[in-house]
Amino acid sequence: MKIKLATLNDIESISLLNHEFWCYNADLQHEYYKKAKESGDYPKNVIINEDSDIFLAVENDKIVGLIHVRESQILPYASIVQHKYAEVIDLIVTETYKRKCIGSLLINAAKKWSKLRNLDYLELFYQMPKVKLFFMNIMLSIQFRILCDTKYKYT
Repeated sequence: MKIKLATLNDIESISLLNHEFWCYNADLQHEYYKKAKESGDYPKNVIINEDSDIFLAVENDKIVGLIHVRESQILPYASIVQHKYAEVIDLIVTETYKRKCIGSLLINAAKKWSKLRNLDYLELFYQMPKVKLFFMNIMLSIQFRILCDTKYKYT
């Protein structure tokens, strides 16, 4: 298993993986997601943007997972100390490769990325109970700060 930084040459493969992920989300949470085909614009914009990257998990020249990580900063609130942090936007592993530590490898790549940029922490928002269980299991080892559980609705 190799973890590598995505390039423009990877857009077609990333688009196929995104399509699979979007269909999966649409089936599970149809009230929030719909099935859609990835045109390639999304991964291209991430790759060329200086504040974000995609890391790929590659096995036998096939992309089997990815993580999209983005640099962000706190908006200017009087009660919060200004700081920068990394956000995990997407974490995808194909069905065949789940439960093989690929998610952890991708998270570690995002963690290194954020440390190289001197960001304060890595943030993740999640929506599904299975995702919550996965991250709760590895939270201590990678020093995650989980800030939002969307099962709680704010009014």
